[in-house]
Amino acid sequence: MSEALDDCGAGKATVMKRRRTYLSRESMSTIAIRLQGGSSENYHFGSQSEGTTTPGLVSDIDVLSSDDYANFMICWRDWKAGIINLLMLNDDITPPQQYLLQVIRKETPEPITSLCLDICVRKDSGQLL
Repeated sequence: MSEALDDCGAGKATVMKRRRTYLSRESMSTIAIRLQGGSSENYHFGSQSEGTTTPGLVSDIDVLSSDDYANFMICWRDWKAGIINLLMLNDDITPPQQYLLQVIRKETPEPITSLCLDICVRKDSGQLL
């Protein structure tokens, strides 16, 4: 099996080299963002970074960018002053892998009640999402 994987370009040495390459790419992109004054971080994942693709498959590169412009709260005690806070809500009609985000004030741990952003909507319960 090892010989077959080596022959198609998916042997252990190739997998480890790909993993090191993508870890280096993550670090370099984060450094470049920081040098430009940004605060986000990039993470590579999927078949390219895991080394589980073979030459010729034309596999895509999966990147997750994380920025700390907002605080995503699971519960009220996670609230942070001075930045955007979004409370993660899940109800009976929301799929288990998705959350509704309730907008919370920057100054106090209270929900925003006035429709101030075009991207927000009001739920039947009155919550601003």
